[in-house]
Amino acid sequence: MRRWNPPEWSLPWPPVVVGFLLLAVAPLVLFGFGVWGTFLPRGLVILSPALIAGTLGIGVGIRYEWWELRRVIDDGTVTMREAHWNLLAVVCGTLLTFGGVAELGTSPIVAASVVGIIAAVVVPNTAIPVYCGAFVGMTSPELFGSYWYATLAAVLASLLFTVAHPVFHGLGGKLGTTAFVGVLLVVVPTAGSFQSGPLPGQPVILPVVGFAALGAISTFTIHTRSPASPVLASGLVGAVGGLLLPWFFDASGELLAAAVYSASFAGMTDPKRIPNEWWIGATGIGVGLVVAYTTPFLGGSGGKLGTIAFGSCLGIHGILRMVNIFQLSRRAYQPPEEETT
Repeated sequence: MRRWNPPEWSLPWPPVVVGFLLLAVAPLVLFGFGVWGTFLPRGLVILSPALIAGTLGIGVGIRYEWWELRRVIDDGTVTMREAHWNLLAVVCGTLLTFGGVAELGTSPIVAASVVGIIAAVVVPNTAIPVYCGAFVGMTSPELFGSYWYATLAAVLASLLFTVAHPVFHGLGGKLGTTAFVGVLLVVVPTAGSFQSGPLPGQPVILPVVGFAALGAISTFTIHTRSPASPVLASGLVGAVGGLLLPWFFDASGELLAAAVYSASFAGMTDPKRIPNEWWIGATGIGVGLVVAYTTPFLGGSGGKLGTIAFGSCLGIHGILRMVNIFQLSRRAYQPPEEETT
């Protein structure tokens, strides 16, 4: 019997632009909430300039990525041939994770991490969309209410996964942002309200930031210096953090685990985007701050942690691009004598 090969089909540019805009807006919203959080009671206003700078960095990164999008558009339509498998993979990842949370009482972090690890080992060719679905499945059962809503969010996320395929390549957190948008499109019209947690006390901020930086660096090192894929690296770091930190740190353990898992998505970044552990560590610091100061906002939404990582990666990458262009421009205007010395 001949194996059926799915036909190729061309994706016109308007859906790609829509996908780009949806992914671009989500991290701006969460970083904006992070800035707001610093002004709330128990917040540290002194940290608001850092988060404002991070938000502006996201804008810079979006601008550079917009140039890449225009290049894609100029090159013509995008050819896709795996959309149906992506849909199946995202839905499966969602239902497995959501089932682990709703039926087994597993923490969302551990459930999604385990699904990611299994996908990376058993079905490595489709591990990326499965992991995207796992982030959808991290949504609180109180927000989804049923498997039908979870499935609908997975379908919407898979559509965005397909149309946004040509943009934001190699930036950690893109999968979580894709899931986050799909979840919001279902939860906002149907759920009564999002979950809200208290801001952490000031003594907790430093450990959150430190563990986030460690999570980002660990994930980046594992997938760049070993045969492990980014999905496997993130899943391993997330599983360790999700299991051990709540056990060791009691009250603050869940927040620390969330910061580590969020930062692990930043660590999935391609080295061509963020080149080394130093910059990835800086990305993790941004992740930790935003995780801490968005606890009162949009709680229980799957993909929120990934969107925070995506924003931090986009901001750092934008800053690196801006600095690089500045250095190139400065070198271009040097006299010939200085260039040869």
